[in-house]
Amino acid sequence: MHRFTDVEIPAKRLPHIFGYLEGPLLGLMETLEPLSSHVKYLHEAVKTATKKCHFPSEHGLTRDESAALYIYTMEWDEKSLYKVLNEALRSKYRKRVTVWFPYLKLFHTAVQKLPNVQKNLWRGIERDFTNSFKKDDVITWWSISSCSPDVDVIKEFLKDNSTLFLIEAVQGKDISMYSSYPFEKEVLLCPATRLQVLSNGLESSSFHLVHLREIHDESLPTPPPSATLTPAAIDLTFGVLIDEIGNRYESSIHKLYY
Repeated sequence: MHRFTDVEIPAKRLPHIFGYLEGPLLGLMETLEPLSSHVKYLHEAVKTATKKCHFPSEHGLTRDESAALYIYTMEWDEKSLYKVLNEALRSKYRKRVTVWFPYLKLFHTAVQKLPNVQKNLWRGIERDFTNSFKKDDVITWWSISSCSPDVDVIKEFLKDNSTLFLIEAVQGKDISMYSSYPFEKEVLLCPATRLQVLSNGLESSSFHLVHLREIHDESLPTPPPSATLTPAAIDLTFGVLIDEIGNRYESSIHKLYY
C-alpha cells in the first residue's frame, strides 16, 4: 500500500493526541533512535535522507527538518517509516504514539514553515468504499494523509473499481520539493484533519468518486475555497485527561495539529 492509498475505512472516533510539543527539538537521528527496533534499516534511511534532502531551504527549514520530510516519503519495505507511524496515529491505544513524539515535533516544526495550500487534491483507495461515506458526515483522518493535485499520480496506484477522493483543501502542506519523489507533487494533510462529505457515489470512468471538504473548527462555518486563511493556533490547556481506554495525559497539553 502506497502513501497515497493508505486510507483507513471506516474512519474511527479516537481521542486526540496531546503533549508531543513539550519536549526539546532534536535532530533527526535522535528523534528516531528509540524506533530502531520498530522500523527496519532506519539508520541507513536517516543517513540517506540527511544526505539527499532539499537543503538549503527556501522556507527556512534546517537540514534535520528537511530530512524529516524526506524520510517520511521514502519507501524501502513493508514497514517503511510512514507506514509504522500512521499505524500508530490510527491506533486506539494512544500510548503507542508517545515514542514518536520527538519525530512528530520535528515534523510539525518543518511543515509549519511551509505555506498553506488551498486547492483541490486527490487521494485514493482500492475497491469501492462509497457506501462508507454519507453526505454531510464529518470524518477525521488521524494519520498523515498524502495527496496530489494531479489525479493521474493517484490513478497510477489504483486498479479498476477503486475509490478516488476529491478534497477541497485549505491547510494542505506542499512538500514536493522536500520529497524523495518530487514528480508526485505531494501535498500533506496533517494528522487529525477533519473533512465533510459533500457527495459520494459519483462515477468517473472506472473509478468511484467521493467529494470531501477540509474543515478546521466545528464552531465556525466552513470558509469558501477562495478565503485567505492563516494556520490555526496551538490549543494549550492544563490539567489531566483520561480517555475511555485508560490513556492518561498530564500537565500542559497541546492538541495535535489542530
